[in-house]
Amino acid sequence: MERKWPAPIIVLALTGSLSAQLYANPITKAFNQCKTIEDKDQRLSCYDSLVIEDLMVSNEPQFSGKHTLKTELFTLTGPTQIRFQSDGSIFVMAIYNEEGDVVENLHIGGGGEDSYVLEQPGRYYLQVNGSTTWRVWLEPPPA
Repeated sequence: MERKWPAPIIVLALTGSLSAQLYANPITKAFNQCKTIEDKDQRLSCYDSLVIEDLMVSNEPQFSGKHTLKTELFTLTGPTQIRFQSDGSIFVMAIYNEEGDVVENLHIGGGGEDSYVLEQPGRYYLQVNGSTTWRVWLEPPPA
């Protein structure tokens, strides 16, 4: 007898895989806006005018979601504060370098906010697991 997957499991799997596309960060949005410009000189001018540090200080979180998300690789050019908030009782986030090595494991128990300063420039991605909604900002480190 052929076993069929229940519809709710399929919907849940599709929802989880789409979450990365639903919550684009401001840097990605800015690059995507430039990418749509047809004239190559205007497109290059758009890229040249982007100031990543200004995009990073946006009040809008670079990453947000519900439950689980693995971000795309992002580049840090200097020390960066990673600020994170959770609305649920469980929040666990791992910072990975480009090679896939764990740089730091972070968590919040009981909801709230915390931060971590990543000192080394490089390319990183985040693996976030939360019991409900959460947000992550990439900001200049505190003075």
